[in-house]
Amino acid sequence: MDVQNEFTHDKAEIRRRLLTRRSSAADKPVLSRRAVARLLPLLRGNVMIYVSIGSELDTSGLIDVLLGNSDIALFAPYTSKGAIVPLPVKKRGAADRFGNMPCDCYADGFDAVKAAAVKIDVCVTPLVGFDDSGYRIGYGMGCYDRFFSMCDAYKIGLAFDCQRCEFRHESHDVPLDCCVTESKVIYF
Repeated sequence: MDVQNEFTHDKAEIRRRLLTRRSSAADKPVLSRRAVARLLPLLRGNVMIYVSIGSELDTSGLIDVLLGNSDIALFAPYTSKGAIVPLPVKKRGAADRFGNMPCDCYADGFDAVKAAAVKIDVCVTPLVGFDDSGYRIGYGMGCYDRFFSMCDAYKIGLAFDCQRCEFRHESHDVPLDCCVTESKVIYF
């Protein structure tokens, strides 16, 4: 059954199928570079970008480019106890299973009070799948939905074309403003 045309209530099952599909995508480095090239013109101000893990669309080159851009203040999400805290990045490092970099990669350490005061203008989020209405399937912990509900950042999903699918969203799900893939920018 084609995941892109599947409509299901079972997010866990569709998540499993989409992760398999994403892992099997060919030429991920090339596709990642194409998507990043489409994403760059959309970034401005205080930008929070996920640090890629596993088979996610690779953000390492994007982070390196933005670290050298004085017009953008780069933040990365630090996830702890189900909450995302945007921390300023001073260098890129290898992420743990939650996408958190080592402490010395963040400019101000772990100052939660200072981080809470930061206004993120654009948030680039990972996802497992997305639909035609801008809803995303994440890893099932709800961290980004909670973060999105507390800020007014422009929400951009970054994904491969093969991650587009149909599913029922839940009342707490927060839709994206757009999704960038290797072939297009999709506005919702």
